[in-house]
Amino acid sequence: MPTRPRRRRPLALTATAALTAVLAASCASPDTAGGKGDTTTITFMGFYGTFQDAFTEQVIKPFEDANPGIKVTYVPIQNSSEVLAKLRASTSRPAADVALMDSSVAPTANEEGLFARLDPELVPNLDRLVDEAASKDGFGPGLTLDSLSILYNTERVDTPPTSWNDLWDEEYRGRLAMPIADTRGVALIIALSQILGTDYQQDIDPAIDRLKELAPAVETWQPAPDVYTAVQSGEADIAVGWNARGQYYQDTSGGVVAPVLPEEGTVTQINTINLVNNSPRAEAAQKFIDYAISAEAQQAFDEAAYYAPVNKDTELAPEVRDRTTASAEQQARQIPVDWSWLTTRYTAWVDRIKQEVIGG
Repeated sequence: MPTRPRRRRPLALTATAALTAVLAASCASPDTAGGKGDTTTITFMGFYGTFQDAFTEQVIKPFEDANPGIKVTYVPIQNSSEVLAKLRASTSRPAADVALMDSSVAPTANEEGLFARLDPELVPNLDRLVDEAASKDGFGPGLTLDSLSILYNTERVDTPPTSWNDLWDEEYRGRLAMPIADTRGVALIIALSQILGTDYQQDIDPAIDRLKELAPAVETWQPAPDVYTAVQSGEADIAVGWNARGQYYQDTSGGVVAPVLPEEGTVTQINTINLVNNSPRAEAAQKFIDYAISAEAQQAFDEAAYYAPVNKDTELAPEVRDRTTASAEQQARQIPVDWSWLTTRYTAWVDRIKQEVIGG
């Protein structure tokens, strides 16, 4: 497939618009919206901010243009834990038809019956996925591939970080933003275990102790509205975040925000796209999932948002690919993770971060 020029037209979604979208989704009839019997409205629960902007422009709009009988309502959420909570509270009348969820949390939703297995005949692009994104049990596949990185403000930091160990540098004391009470913290524990020469499957105490040493130097654990904006504004000068959004903000901030691939390596993170169980619009929802993981949609979205593609047939512009987890440098520095095993420890690890590091 020939590479298309990148399009970067961020969309601003106000709080009022977001509320309107949620109310519209909740008030729509099970199969139609707007009083038109030939229109099906599906609700997509996805991450807020720049992710929503790019996904709406590059995936949802083209899908709706190609499928005039299907409309997609975007409900923004903060993280996978929020998705899990909303779905648990709405099993009889699902809060969404399609939902994004971190691959470390999704197995819990699968086990609880919150997500349904996909029909391969309705989602033929399942056969075109890279190994990392393929679902081994029939549930939702990967939609995005990303990795943990260090972020810094290029206008305020004299010595750019190159290592995870640099977070402990006295030069950055009181200038750190560390939103690690989620998958970022779990990934950081794995990276620190690698540095410390310990096996995270046996003992994470050394990594937790290392984070405790960092705690007094942290300026904020909960940067608002997000860590990328905090680094751009100078509220924090150094932070931990995801590469894709770091790359996006590097462009939109004029280079003020810069992501760094630490020399010791990093951890791959996967967001899955899932069919919510008991959705009355399952066929339309699976048609949307199939489009989202298609080579066409992956190219458009990833070139706008810097995720690595999950579809084998996707061809990114070289200058884009080199800034994603698909780059040769990133691939050479990926720290192996047993996510199947980690799923059973995820909540306990996050609780330890909250209690011993942030609240210690």
